[in-house]
Amino acid sequence: MTYNPPTFQPLVCPNCRYDANVSGAELCEVCRHPLQSEKLASAFPQTKNIIATGCLGLALLLSVAGGTYFLGRNFRKTPELPESISKSSNVRLYNSMQDVRDVPSGIFDYTGAVTFSNLTAHGMHDAIAQKHPNFHLRYIEPMNRKPGSGTAINLLIDGQLSFAQSARPLKDAEYNLARKRGFLLEQIPVFIDGIAFYTHPGVKVPGLSINQVKNIFTGKITNWKQVGGPDLYIVPFSQDPKASSVISLLLDESQGQHLSPNVEIISTITEAIRKVASTPSGISYSSPSLAIDQKTVHLLGLTKKASTPYVAFKKDRQVNVEAFKNDTYPLTRRLFVVFRRDGTLDEKAGMAYANLLLSSEGQRIIEKAGFAAIR
Repeated sequence: MTYNPPTFQPLVCPNCRYDANVSGAELCEVCRHPLQSEKLASAFPQTKNIIATGCLGLALLLSVAGGTYFLGRNFRKTPELPESISKSSNVRLYNSMQDVRDVPSGIFDYTGAVTFSNLTAHGMHDAIAQKHPNFHLRYIEPMNRKPGSGTAINLLIDGQLSFAQSARPLKDAEYNLARKRGFLLEQIPVFIDGIAFYTHPGVKVPGLSINQVKNIFTGKITNWKQVGGPDLYIVPFSQDPKASSVISLLLDESQGQHLSPNVEIISTITEAIRKVASTPSGISYSSPSLAIDQKTVHLLGLTKKASTPYVAFKKDRQVNVEAFKNDTYPLTRRLFVVFRRDGTLDEKAGMAYANLLLSSEGQRIIEKAGFAAIR
């Protein structure tokens, strides 16, 4: 009988699902995950079940022999970076921005969630320009589209941006669209933020529960007297859900929760604050960093349950960053730098920008701007 050696096919990474790793590769080209077992299974398909069964049997045997031991060694889970970071082959946690490597030269376009603008206002881009003067960042105002995370990600996929600033994680549809166009998307979390709610100063309500806020924006609660306030018809203001991620974070659309027709759609956070300040029964929301110094609106505390104390997003005239970190503030989110994995200078720019924000120096500016550092 003639022996025909197995034919090696391009390998699919079991970690990030990149499906074009060259035959014989040891590590995934994108996320550097080991491909050894995947390579063996691809080369000898008939052994795939044997490998899986053998590993399962070994795991069960070791579990019976002693649950804390793996292959005869005491197994301890080592500290890991957040999942989105650990999957990247190029994230490095530097101390100074000056130390960040592989920062490309050129002009690189970006846009995204308005929340990031507070970083610029507190000197983030000035610090980057000082340390890397050839790395020029240019903000792009979307044409004929409302600014926000979704708009920025669509522009990124269309090749009109170098990277996007997003206040929400990527959606499956966005990952799939990028794949169809021949590249991958990567998101790197860079800081933590909260969602603040505020009313007209005449609404003397100390705070609301998350459920009460949901009921206000879905139209189940329509008068402030229903939550202990004055007898006034509630006028909620919100950005377009297609542009802003806040409403998606607050409402569960899979459970049929949608904005009430009574919600007035506004374009920007600035407009929302002005509307609430001039509407005796108004309510809206923003990032705490954008609302904390506003004197024309009443800042609300939040609680996860109506029977528990309200948690303020303001403490000692500063954003209550500690409550964001320890998850006692009821509504927080991670914000991301998103870029294409396509081997271009734009990819290098997106990775460099994420590394600059994740440097110790960058994280200090992030906390100065009223957000919680992620490292």
